[in-house]
Amino acid sequence: MPKLADNFILLEKIGLKIAPYKVVFNSKAALNAADELGYPVVLKIGSDIHKKDVGGVITNIHNGLDMSELWREMQENLEKNNVQPDEFVVQQQASGVELVVGLKKDPVFGDIIMLGSGGTMAEVIEDVVFRVCPITFQDAEEMISEIKASKLLKGFRGEKPVNLEALKDAMFKLSRIHRHMEFREIDVNPLIVNEDGAFVADARIVT
Repeated sequence: MPKLADNFILLEKIGLKIAPYKVVFNSKAALNAADELGYPVVLKIGSDIHKKDVGGVITNIHNGLDMSELWREMQENLEKNNVQPDEFVVQQQASGVELVVGLKKDPVFGDIIMLGSGGTMAEVIEDVVFRVCPITFQDAEEMISEIKASKLLKGFRGEKPVNLEALKDAMFKLSRIHRHMEFREIDVNPLIVNEDGAFVADARIVT
């Protein structure tokens, strides 16, 4: 089964920023990792499958007691869904606007990049735009302006504007990932964007 940490390493090699994380194998290591990273954290299975479908991701863990209880809860959920991951990931919880950036092979146009609203809303809100790869920084700027979430990116109801240059840079680099690896589909969801940058929180790569 493909591993999330391997995907993080691949994306980091092309210049993307990953929200700080640690790979763990048991509850004690998860507690230690959370202490080192600093709460709040996210606990997730270390496989790049759709985690929410199997109870494989828990967000907003704020202390060690919660981590211990939620670790047990996750193990029960995974057992019910017949999922036995080799490893787990504890990741610092980044806050900001959640986006999805996807790449896929199109039989006519070749590599296509997609940008849209991410996180749990990705499948609910049809808020996506597409371009043929590789894109320019101007293409990235246009894509950002075309999605509904652009209002959130510019600062909405008192929130600080996000680092749009970091977002454009991440999109630019992803659109050129074919120079570094072969793939059929890549799904970075969510890519969390805030005033400090654009951070990969989860990624699925199909080769």
